[in-house]
Amino acid sequence: MKNKKENENNFSYSFGNKYFWFFIFLVLLMFFFYLGFLFGKKSELKNSKNYEKNVEQNKEIRQSGYKFIDPLLECEVKNTSPIFKSSELKIKKTIQEDIIAKNSGTTISVYYRDLKNGPAFGINEQEKYSPASLFKVPLMITYYKYAEKNYDIFNKEISFDKPSLEFYKQEVKPANSLEVGKKYTVASLIEAMIVYSDNEAANLLFQNINTDDLNIVFSDLGLSAPNLYDPNNLITTKDYASFFRILYNSSYLNRSMSEQALTLLSAVDYRNGLIAGVPSGTMVSHKFGEREYLDENKKIVRQLHDCGIIYHSERPYLLCVMTKGEKFEDLSKIISRVSNIIYEEVNNR
Repeated sequence: MKNKKENENNFSYSFGNKYFWFFIFLVLLMFFFYLGFLFGKKSELKNSKNYEKNVEQNKEIRQSGYKFIDPLLECEVKNTSPIFKSSELKIKKTIQEDIIAKNSGTTISVYYRDLKNGPAFGINEQEKYSPASLFKVPLMITYYKYAEKNYDIFNKEISFDKPSLEFYKQEVKPANSLEVGKKYTVASLIEAMIVYSDNEAANLLFQNINTDDLNIVFSDLGLSAPNLYDPNNLITTKDYASFFRILYNSSYLNRSMSEQALTLLSAVDYRNGLIAGVPSGTMVSHKFGEREYLDENKKIVRQLHDCGIIYHSERPYLLCVMTKGEKFEDLSKIISRVSNIIYEEVNNR
């Protein structure tokens, strides 16, 4: 009888014990389920915020004029590499101390972009300047875009009847000038405009193009279309750099035309700016621009710019430097010094 009662008590205890642990198991299961739910919500919220942040940091420029496609021309990617960030800070510090601090009466703007993975930075890159001859690049792009459908445009002949009074004095004279009374093909005029920065060649090309085509090139990049003769046209280093980016990426012109354009830009005969700051033999596709005018105080102001692609053997990059000051000679030295600082840092990274 006693054994029977003990067995019944043991059974009751065992059953109660199992029920207790089953209850504990359910509580823990619900706890971890709730914990996972909270973690998932937090992660979802964090990802949402990161997405919104990335949308704000990354900028896309797309070509308009299509119904079913939305072609990507270029994409601005925010730099997140600690190595690149360290390099950026070093470059900015050197330029600030060695150049900007020593040229207080000069305005200097710099825009740099790594063409392999996209990181970019600027110094005073939102300052606006008169682009002057830099506008010859989008004019060339306009003709090349037209030539994709009508290649014969390059063979069209245009007469140079008389010099234009519309353009400004050129401090850097073209090595080869057009001759009055002669006819020139569009191809030879583009070469003269780019390689020698000939204003007369640019004027003839501008007069023989549909300005709507030129305006489309600017609007596709989100820029205001200029009047080639208006001295109040202004642009920033960052905005102007877009023209070289679309050529390098072959995202606006086809590959053949993009290659042809950059080949021509690599033959530019001005060598006192970006080229002077890199080792001899380094390939550079670039365009310079210069302008001289009187400010509101009747003081002579000079602007000199040089923008292009430096084909470093391992890390090609885009560099645009715009300056405003008193002497062209001093401005060209500033541009070459900026070019040298950045090349050395890129080379040692």
